[in-house]
Amino acid sequence: MLLKHTLLYLPAQFVGPLFQLLAMIVWTHVVDEHTLGVITLITATHELLQIGFLAWWSQYALRFLGRYQDANDAPRFYRTENAVLLTSIALQSAAVIGILLLVIAPGARTGLLVATVAYVMTRSLNLYIGERARAQQQIRVYTIQQVFGPSVGFVAGLALIGLFGKSAEWPLAGYAMAQLIAVLIVLPRIRGGYSLWPVDREIVVHALRYGIPLIVGGALGWVGLNASRFIVNQMSGVAAAGLFAVGYGLGQRAAAVAAMLVTAAAFPLAVKSMEQEGSQAGMRQLAANSALLAAILAPSLAGIFMLRMEIVHLLIAVPFQEVTLAILPLATLAGAIRNLRAHFGDQVFLLQNRTRWMMAIAAIDALTTVVLSALFLPRWGLTGVAGATVLAALAAAIVSFSIGFTKFGLRLPVGHLVRIALATIAMAALLRIFPEARTIAVLAAHVAAGAAVYFAALALLYAPTLVRMLRPRPQHSGA
Repeated sequence: MLLKHTLLYLPAQFVGPLFQLLAMIVWTHVVDEHTLGVITLITATHELLQIGFLAWWSQYALRFLGRYQDANDAPRFYRTENAVLLTSIALQSAAVIGILLLVIAPGARTGLLVATVAYVMTRSLNLYIGERARAQQQIRVYTIQQVFGPSVGFVAGLALIGLFGKSAEWPLAGYAMAQLIAVLIVLPRIRGGYSLWPVDREIVVHALRYGIPLIVGGALGWVGLNASRFIVNQMSGVAAAGLFAVGYGLGQRAAAVAAMLVTAAAFPLAVKSMEQEGSQAGMRQLAANSALLAAILAPSLAGIFMLRMEIVHLLIAVPFQEVTLAILPLATLAGAIRNLRAHFGDQVFLLQNRTRWMMAIAAIDALTTVVLSALFLPRWGLTGVAGATVLAALAAAIVSFSIGFTKFGLRLPVGHLVRIALATIAMAALLRIFPEARTIAVLAAHVAAGAAVYFAALALLYAPTLVRMLRPRPQHSGA
């Protein structure tokens, strides 16, 4: 079931994040450090606003929407949903203008303000509609929301830059247009209503009780993920933030792209197991989910480390190469640790309705990131900041998994992890003997060869299981 759902979600989980990764590379060739710094700080700011004003409701819908499907309950949920969405988008729009003018770009022109608000409004709708579709297994709707904005928006942003100049508003405007189109495409497919009143107080109270710890934990998680960008901006300037953003963003995106290939289908299956069969079934499903997650994260991390020289020299513009080469492996490691925690360790607390634990764990990540980044930047520069994010991610992950193991019966799929580690070592051994690629075609060949060795090794290690799966089942004839 997990593998089937993972394959159905694969286009959405791969294409959208791939274009986000591609955009980070291409922007280094078409805009300068200052413009790239503004773009990345605006998108990071929206992630925080999304957490504070809407993620609590998105997580509630993902977890409990199935309980509001009959004729009596559905209308009151849809009315409340519409009111929450409208209020959230209005608050996010006002907040992003204030942050833009006070922190990111005090002299921002009207065009940048309008493009930023349009980006925030449409991106919020994309994210929420996608989560709601995931809760209802509407894979086509989810795919459109995940793919259309990043891919079409990226192309539109490039076109607008070519037509009007290399200012930050044009990429944001391109994304906003594509995100709006994605919303309009799926509206006829979404079950819902158009009323805003009366808001159901019981639903709101339940959602807040479930979601407030997620707001706090999510905001602290955002600090852990993004505080380093703002610390660099504050201590070294927006151009340094742009330089840092490339290697850090690529590492985080690479880990996220790898993780998202297998995570969209995973948590809903754990919820289903928990609801139908109880806590231990939910824990077993989480363990199965984690094996698939490790199987994609481990070779991705090893591959980026082994091929880092050719990746940076072939894909990144020269002014960004030196810093990116130093930061990329560390950022990828931090991203892999955070994704493993978010999609395995922390999901225990979501299933068990113990979301307050997530606040404490996220606080460890956030506090460690802020303190170590501020201490390491003067001493070791941007590389020190990247190292600080690794230590922070590791500290939070250790606490998360320790609680899951000792209090909720979480278990590691040790047998799967050993096989994955052996296959990853085989892949790394092959990549180590390759000379540095001088062309993108050769780099692609190195990636393909590494992937082939990895999957071949896994096939050998899982040979008995594969034989059982492929063996024809005996036919039973009736008497």
